[in-house]
Amino acid sequence: MTDTVVIGLGNSYRGDDGVGHAAAEMLRSILTDADVLLQDGEPTRLVDAWEGRRLAIVVDAIRRGDPPGTVHRVQVGTDPLPAAFVHPSTHGAGLESAVALGQALDRNPEKLVIFGIEPADLTEGHGLSAAVQTALPGFVRRVTEEVRTTCA
Repeated sequence: MTDTVVIGLGNSYRGDDGVGHAAAEMLRSILTDADVLLQDGEPTRLVDAWEGRRLAIVVDAIRRGDPPGTVHRVQVGTDPLPAAFVHPSTHGAGLESAVALGQALDRNPEKLVIFGIEPADLTEGHGLSAAVQTALPGFVRRVTEEVRTTCA
């Protein structure tokens, strides 16, 4: 187990909700000194994955009403997730529940950052929309920079 974990959340059979998994797959070959995992968003598995880490980054589709492909970043502290990051999830109880559980049990990592990308389409079907596919390399670059800056 390394000090850093990147967790790709999503459901690859719900259009752009698969972006977390797609980003994580790309990051596996870039971040050789970090653990990169794919998960479905189940809260206890998330807490188990990030507990004891110096840095945990979660990548996911986050719907806030911005143009598709917009990248969002939030660093989680001791407060609940900002309301703009709380949304119904297509893959389980959701990230909000995992953050709250980790806070309640004092099992969150030293630094927890969520990177979200605004989806265009969350309907059933495999594959990312053109807007999200176009934004994916920049999204991956921002996550990579966060890891390298924090772990330098």
